[in-house]
Amino acid sequence: MKQLKGVCIGAGYFSHFQYEAWQRISEVAIAAFSNRDAGRAQTIQQKFGIAKCYADYREMFDAERPDFVDVITPPPSHRAICAEAAARGIHIICQKPLAPSLSEAVALVADAERTGVRLLVHENFRFQPWHREIKRQLDAGAIGAHLHSLAFRCRMGDGWGQDAYLRRQPYFRDYPRLLVYETGVHFIDTFRYLAGEIQRVSAWLRRLNPVIQGEDCGLLVFEFASGAMGTWDANRYNEPTCANPRYTFGEFLLEGEGGSLRLYTDGRLTLQRLGDAEQQLDYHHEDRNFTGDCCYATQRHLIDCLLDGRPSEIEGREYLKTLAVQEAIYRSASQRQPVRVAEITAGPSSMPQRRIVDLTLPIDAAMRGVTIEPAKTIVRGGWNANTLTLYSHCGTHMDAPRHFLESAAGIDQTPLSVCCGPAKLLNLAPVAPSELLDVARLAPWADEIQPGDRLLLRTDWHQRLGTDAYRDQLPRISAELARWLVEKQIALLGVEPPSVADVNNIAELTEVHRILLEGNVAVVEGLAYLDQLPATRFELQVLPLRIVGGDGSPARAIAIVHGSSADSPKAFTLHREEA
Repeated sequence: MKQLKGVCIGAGYFSHFQYEAWQRISEVAIAAFSNRDAGRAQTIQQKFGIAKCYADYREMFDAERPDFVDVITPPPSHRAICAEAAARGIHIICQKPLAPSLSEAVALVADAERTGVRLLVHENFRFQPWHREIKRQLDAGAIGAHLHSLAFRCRMGDGWGQDAYLRRQPYFRDYPRLLVYETGVHFIDTFRYLAGEIQRVSAWLRRLNPVIQGEDCGLLVFEFASGAMGTWDANRYNEPTCANPRYTFGEFLLEGEGGSLRLYTDGRLTLQRLGDAEQQLDYHHEDRNFTGDCCYATQRHLIDCLLDGRPSEIEGREYLKTLAVQEAIYRSASQRQPVRVAEITAGPSSMPQRRIVDLTLPIDAAMRGVTIEPAKTIVRGGWNANTLTLYSHCGTHMDAPRHFLESAAGIDQTPLSVCCGPAKLLNLAPVAPSELLDVARLAPWADEIQPGDRLLLRTDWHQRLGTDAYRDQLPRISAELARWLVEKQIALLGVEPPSVADVNNIAELTEVHRILLEGNVAVVEGLAYLDQLPATRFELQVLPLRIVGGDGSPARAIAIVHGSSADSPKAFTLHREEA
């Protein structure tokens, strides 16, 4: 029996389903994986018994020389990883939806095709057992030769309230595109699998929860080349009545000239021929791994295709058809009219013009240095109003020179030209608790840092908010690095920890702040969600309150990423691996 040697990249939430499935495929041996978060890497090693872990996936490629790589990281990282694998002749299995934009996905597929490697997409919904059985019933003519319609109703119930998505996938809150980009793409592909190619779409998208950025509600109408119609009615806000909304993800009705097929939320599938009573279909499904063990079925299919050399249902180029439909949906929603899929190209018109990512920690009464007390209510005063007590350096905030320098400029004197403008992201994640960041840590970007730059250091430290480590074990800027940045004449330095230096060491705290502030470097601390930036270059806006003579102020920090910015120069970019 031939056995393929594989490696994986990623150790996040969904990767566990794929690692578990690989363990059940005898023709595969996962030799190593790559991830730079030591804690998550250790979890993968202990749970799945994979001893070798590499911080740099390129080093892993060169040392292990695998037959294939399973890329289980967020879409912005895919093209760089896949290009490195393709250059080494390594076959690629890549998470959906391939890339943040259609143009990037097209380029990613082209990169692989130029080198002759296989690029396969881990699109697993079409491999859910009920969808395979529905397809078998349709092909057998169970409801007639002509399919009239497909209608799927999906309610997730994980997106309501102020804490929406925080427990499982908090980065959903900052996606500029959410429902269709993250969930709907699965059903676009499944509808294509069941009913053929989609010619035209009409879409209505809404945001129900104001705490998120993207859409969480949608009604999609599909017109198929066969003449069939399809609808996808979904929102992540309202709750279903079923025990497990993530088993089938909803209810499905398919109608044809000879009857109907129905999928229920517990996996039951029924057939009702015209004139007959509804009858339950007997097929195998089980609540194992993820949604009917579809990860295993997907990976089994992909390995069989690699071993036999036969085409896969989800080759990279074929999957571009699904992504073109996705782009047509967003265009239809924005233009408020139907859009033909054939009109969609990989050019700028199919890309979002800009994306706004909030980099600010939310302020609430649980935050250190914050008190929120009701001053008036509608019942007692005619309107709602609160009295806010804010420590000047709470949450996401900007330091003024007066913070550590007597008689220096206050926060109201910080030029807006410093607060707003082009910025660069430097990905240092992961960092060790209490790590002292030195010049060597920024060496990969030394030639890229120019006078006037605004630099944001990604450490993923915001994920420790609410723990003692967030404040007491924060990674710190060394005095050496502070002087180096001043010599580089940068304009602004932004960090995720609540301070650039150890808050429990007054000598270090004072020295580092004074070096930066005396060197005319604006200091922004307590940033968050840098891991959600889809590019390493973007427009930054950090606006503190205009407090006369203030030593600092809470600030709202946002990144504006324009369409073409996602293609950052390779020399500046480090791999954005899933944390």
